[in-house]
Amino acid sequence: MKLVVMTPKHKIGDTHRDFTFTKVTPIEELQMVLYELEHGPSGARVVHLEADDPENLFCLSLQTLPSDSTGVAHILEHIVLCGSKKFPVKDPFFAMTRRSLNTFMNAMTGADFTCYPAASQVEKDFYNLLEVYLDAVFAPELKEMSFLQEGHRFEFDPDLIFKGVVYNEMKGSLSNPETRLWQEITKYLTPDLTYAFNSGGDPKDIPSLTYEGLKEFHATHYHPSRSIFFFYGNLPLKKHLDFIQKHALKGVEKLPPLEGVPKQQRFAAPIQKVGTYPAETGQDFVSFSWLTTELENQEEALALAVLDSILMETDASPLKDSLIKSGLCTQADGYLDTDMREIPYIIICRGCESGSTEKLQEVLLKTLEEIAEKGIKEELVDAAIHQLEFSRLEITGDYGPFGLTLFMRSILPMQHGCFPEDALTIHSHFKKLLIQVKDPDYLPGLIRKYLLKNPHFLTFTFSPDSGLEKREQDEEKKRLNKIEEALTEKEKETIVKQTAELEKFQAKSESQSLECLPKITLVDVPKEIPHFPLHREQIDQLTVFHHECFTNHIAYGHLAFDLPQIAKEDLPYLQLFLSILPELGAGERNYRKNLDYINAYLGDFGTFLNLYPQVTDSHTLAPVFGFKGKTLSRNLDKLFDLFKTVCRAPDLTDKGRIKDLILQIHTSLENRLNRSAMSYAIQRAVSPFSQASYVGEHLHGITYFQWIRNLAQKIDKKLPALIEKLKEIKSLLFHLTAPQLILSCDHDQYHTLSKEGFYGLSDFPTNKPYRPWEGLTLPLSAPSEAYPISSPVAFSAMGIASATLTSPHASGLSISTELMQNTFLHTKVREQGGAYGAGASYNPITGNYYMSAYRDPHIGLTFEAFEEGIARMAAGKFTDRELFEAKLGIIQDYDTPISPGSRAISSYAHFREGYTKEMRQEMRDHLLITSKDEVKKAVSEHLDPSSAVKVTFAGAPLIENEGTGLTKPQF
Repeated sequence: MKLVVMTPKHKIGDTHRDFTFTKVTPIEELQMVLYELEHGPSGARVVHLEADDPENLFCLSLQTLPSDSTGVAHILEHIVLCGSKKFPVKDPFFAMTRRSLNTFMNAMTGADFTCYPAASQVEKDFYNLLEVYLDAVFAPELKEMSFLQEGHRFEFDPDLIFKGVVYNEMKGSLSNPETRLWQEITKYLTPDLTYAFNSGGDPKDIPSLTYEGLKEFHATHYHPSRSIFFFYGNLPLKKHLDFIQKHALKGVEKLPPLEGVPKQQRFAAPIQKVGTYPAETGQDFVSFSWLTTELENQEEALALAVLDSILMETDASPLKDSLIKSGLCTQADGYLDTDMREIPYIIICRGCESGSTEKLQEVLLKTLEEIAEKGIKEELVDAAIHQLEFSRLEITGDYGPFGLTLFMRSILPMQHGCFPEDALTIHSHFKKLLIQVKDPDYLPGLIRKYLLKNPHFLTFTFSPDSGLEKREQDEEKKRLNKIEEALTEKEKETIVKQTAELEKFQAKSESQSLECLPKITLVDVPKEIPHFPLHREQIDQLTVFHHECFTNHIAYGHLAFDLPQIAKEDLPYLQLFLSILPELGAGERNYRKNLDYINAYLGDFGTFLNLYPQVTDSHTLAPVFGFKGKTLSRNLDKLFDLFKTVCRAPDLTDKGRIKDLILQIHTSLENRLNRSAMSYAIQRAVSPFSQASYVGEHLHGITYFQWIRNLAQKIDKKLPALIEKLKEIKSLLFHLTAPQLILSCDHDQYHTLSKEGFYGLSDFPTNKPYRPWEGLTLPLSAPSEAYPISSPVAFSAMGIASATLTSPHASGLSISTELMQNTFLHTKVREQGGAYGAGASYNPITGNYYMSAYRDPHIGLTFEAFEEGIARMAAGKFTDRELFEAKLGIIQDYDTPISPGSRAISSYAHFREGYTKEMRQEMRDHLLITSKDEVKKAVSEHLDPSSAVKVTFAGAPLIENEGTGLTKPQF
């Protein structure tokens, strides 16, 4: 996006066809205009955010309110995308992912909503996707076979078992303790509302959902008059209106609105609850939750967001500091959930010793009383408002389109009766807030009203239970045995017949024609590779790389230094040092003052380490480390001051602080083990094949996880030697030679920086010569491994060393990943095997090739499927149409939009790797003309399953049953 002052093209009361404009609101802060319309005959609502952004997005939003935990909304979300009236093919959603140039396609189920977003930068493609989505949502086939595949079913294997994609997905989801924790909190905090149920589905309840119940839920909740049609981008609104009038609203009659979510009846007195989560070892979670104001009360909602930032933003925030310093927990975080009808405020303490709940509550309430009594310092209020302002101004998009961020921010509240512009505008709301907070009792009054004197208060203790996973598996087996014993012979025959019919359905649909689906052609594919030019300037020893773009008054900077040679055994120390550095004191500021400084003046501050393997030789790295930050234009000097201060004088003398940070990291890694299991498996599977993957696994993989676990268990004994080691790492790193500054900012910001001499970054004193990075010795071989975790499903990866970008076969290998996923793995591993997902990936710079499956009820069968997939590709078992669709999938990755703040560092990465614009263009051009024979040859010559490394993370029973041939390391 560039800076364009938007002038409204319509006014309230204007009409187009059957649509009437009910709201026209310029959003000056975001350089957009918000239009709200109503379709007269149906009552459907339309919201359009007009912006100078070519990544156009639509999102069909529905209020879905489950009354149980069968996962009906979630399963329905899967099934509506499995064929519709106009597009009666088995899986138009996945088919369209490979017949388009979409930058985003998905469907999401929340606690009280379901939405269907998609985005594209190609107009024809945008409307192709919109047509498919409209028909899927409002005219789905809802086939019973799709229900059995995606939801749940019985099969004999040889005993009776449950199967289903969502069933296994939710088993995997609930193996994460934090997912369970959130569900338990909402169950107890809002016991009378839809939020008490698991909208994704609880595996114990999912088998209770009937096919008829699913269809009834669709008839109730999926209707245009009960929907919001959201559009974002630079395509003309009238064209959107014409399109939905024709394809979704023609002849539709108005239904009465859904009753919506009522208010929760308030507790007469606070309550306490306990629960358990499956884990062999671990510590307690202790949470404190209040139900506060209605979402429609935007003034107090904004004030509560400020209050949360004041209390819990950083480790220096007064409430968070008290909780951590009590020694009763290692982490504490606050969460204000603004997606719900009434806003809960939740504080979760992690890493708690058993029996600490009562003492933690005493610390919590005493600290809140002290803050309410003494008042809140003005600088803390200013810092919190600054953080809120920053988050509202920033143009995000690296993890999804910016339009989707704005949808989530504005349309979800709209479904509860709020005005969407309230979540998008900044200055008008902030003016009123700034007046309110001048009253010294305003924010303390909110503490008293909603935290200290609010009887709707839940204290919840969540403890590990080493036997829970087995008990749940035994209960499921007992349930199935009971069902199987009660089955008549005829019922057993029906299940066997149903399984055979589903297999036929899946096999038949693989060969069905997809020509009814819209598609793009080679003519529609942009010819040029996306490119963000870097201006390079040398100022003394500082090299500046600048990409100029509109960033909405925010500057993004990375200060980089060459990484010196680090011994393999020191890599975990390097990662730890860089992890804790932003959380320590620096210069004359202790850690509290430094965190306050960051909070007051910056949007973010952290460290980074990138390895940058070279295009010409994948085993040669050009690694850098350094600091990154982002700030509003008015605070540019503050960011650069912090760069200098942290480089010159980080505080490694605060033993207590360093210990606290290590325990926090340990707690975080332990709690995220199941959620990170897929990435750990991938990292481990490819780790022996290249310098980048080998070093990366020691920095971020299961090796680092185990190192942190061992360190945390003996922290008091190891702390003195550890600090000396960190000082060595600091001395080694901070040679301060030839710094490089990478900037994404606008012209005026760069002019200011240049005029100020980049605030002294060009005159760093060089400390001493350093030994440049040379690399590590790779292992000659690596075992295939199985790591036991508390999960009833598996996360598996198979890695292979293949050719790199210098090979003529790089394009063929890239294309094979899409072909493997689209033509085989999706069907074999997901639909037939029941895994939530499966795919293949290839990095042409390192040559790493891997296949993966997650939330998968199988291990051995999946690895067999991976090998079969390679054999199918080598034999050319794919059509010319599938080859073209695979090419589109690769182009999607090439053309994924990059947010303004990330453009400079993205281009710098190409520069550092030696991956020139010309080379990337050549790769793109070659990919588009790669033949079927070239793909076959690339796979045959470079993918050898006999040399593969297989790694899985799964529950111990699953490993015992299917982990044949995998070693079981100490873990």
